[in-house]
Amino acid sequence: MIVGAVLLFLGGGAVAFWALTRRAPVGRTLPTGVNAIPDDAVMVLALSSDEGQWRRLRQFGTADTQAQFDQLLAQWRDRLLADQGLDFGTDIQPWVGPEITLAVLPTDDPIADLPATLPDPAIALEENVVVVVPIADAGRAQSTLGDRLGTMAEGEDGTYRGINIQQVEGEGDTPLYGAVLNAETALLSPQLPLLQRSIDAYRGNNALVDRPGFSRAFEQLRDSRPLARFYVNLPTAVEALAGTSDPPVAASRLAALQAPRGLVGTLTTTNRGLHLQSVSWLEPGSGQTFATGNKADQMSQRLPNSTLVMASGGDFQQFWQDLEEGQQLTALLPVNPDELAIGVQALTGLSVSEDWLPWMAGEFALGLLPPGMDTPEPEPDLETEDPAPIEDEPSRLNPALVLMVRASDREAATASLAQLDQVMATRYRFSEESADLGGVPVTRWTAPFGALTLAHGWLDGDVVFISFGDGIDQQVTPQPSRALAENSLFQATTGNAPRPNNGHFFINLENLGAAQNSLLLPPLPTDGLLSAGVIEAIGVTAAVLGDRQVRYDITVALQRGDRPGPLPQVESDPVDVEAEEVEPEPEAAESED
Repeated sequence: MIVGAVLLFLGGGAVAFWALTRRAPVGRTLPTGVNAIPDDAVMVLALSSDEGQWRRLRQFGTADTQAQFDQLLAQWRDRLLADQGLDFGTDIQPWVGPEITLAVLPTDDPIADLPATLPDPAIALEENVVVVVPIADAGRAQSTLGDRLGTMAEGEDGTYRGINIQQVEGEGDTPLYGAVLNAETALLSPQLPLLQRSIDAYRGNNALVDRPGFSRAFEQLRDSRPLARFYVNLPTAVEALAGTSDPPVAASRLAALQAPRGLVGTLTTTNRGLHLQSVSWLEPGSGQTFATGNKADQMSQRLPNSTLVMASGGDFQQFWQDLEEGQQLTALLPVNPDELAIGVQALTGLSVSEDWLPWMAGEFALGLLPPGMDTPEPEPDLETEDPAPIEDEPSRLNPALVLMVRASDREAATASLAQLDQVMATRYRFSEESADLGGVPVTRWTAPFGALTLAHGWLDGDVVFISFGDGIDQQVTPQPSRALAENSLFQATTGNAPRPNNGHFFINLENLGAAQNSLLLPPLPTDGLLSAGVIEAIGVTAAVLGDRQVRYDITVALQRGDRPGPLPQVESDPVDVEAEEVEPEPEAAESED
């Protein structure tokens, strides 16, 4: 097959002992081969060839998901190597470089440029892909594979810009083209024009390594031994993602994202799971800049430890403006700001732009909490022989939300809250109650029959909160008995992020799965590698590095499973097995008689 020809190409004599004239070596912080990848690449993925790195990843998950992941890796191993009688540890690992890089180059169809799923190894090299294979020891590659695989298969040989290109015929229908750039690097691609474009890049024509901001962005990443490194051309990727979203993202919201910008990152295994560190940057001449300033540092102290989902930022006004103008990746969120503003005005009679935003130029947080979790349970009546039947509490069937904003204009905020109080009393006829919670005056509104409770009040530092749900105001005033910042999963997923920063997103999947029935949330996935039983929590932190760079830290806390053993043998194709059972060989049928 085609993929097997990769090894044949490397081991059958194409790996020579000469070094061609080449450009200056690429820095260690950059993925292998970026000086031979065209600068219009849609996506670049460099995967570590260190078997120990993959063993660390295999230790996470449940018994079922560990078996699924091991089977997936085994399929890649056996489809790529075992069919050729090779073993990675013996035949490949001694000479291959530290990582193998795959680059997806653009086509006329942007939606087809990004793979929707992990490709099957049998077709991995049958797309618009160029593979950079590093050679750490050309002599060992020749001695290890040359005698076992024999000579190079017959094919068309040619020269392009002084570099030999050879076509290798595999067992599949798609040809494979290869070129040795020097004693350290080889290129492979199923499409000859893509291989030639990569040689052009290597010879000094618009290589990815020369793209403005590319090298500087990678220099901001601190992970020294990542499992993977990547690059994404954001305008092309956004166009592809928007075209596949349902409902589609309006073109007007994507216009600002078409300016040249990129995203680079590293993926590293940790003791708790996976850490993704990335930097997004705007290229010179884009006409855009990022709003500088990292002002989000208090809200995790104000939300309770039981918070299930939290999103925070340094400036709500700026967040809303970015959402409206589509200048940031928030444009891809399934939220239409215009429709949301219309909904808020229909419910409250207050205009988002005129009544709310003018005083919301401060740090903010939105939290989803289990309703009434911290409310003390009532004492049982021991004198009653038969306990009273437990009635369903309607408030427990509603999502419990709290919004906190540091008011930039307290007088304007107070006026807006007064208007909200009037709407609750006159339009909805909620019953009003004033309470003092630890010295904090709170106004509480309760719907008829207790179906919904709304409350608002002022916390220290001109922070106003508005809560929806029974008992939520008691969890945040005057301060939580235990803060979200003390939550072990929050610390594990945000603790290594820069401080101060521009905000967090945190989701506690471990507790969200238990609470989803009472919160009317859609069911979480229970099967597969990304199931709620595998992922305990996800934390995302953004930090502005300058007016043209933003850093993102994403940490995924995973359940630790059993110690991984050897990868399994790939199971037989169930279709083939069934065929053998239905139509046995004639000799076998006669012997059974």
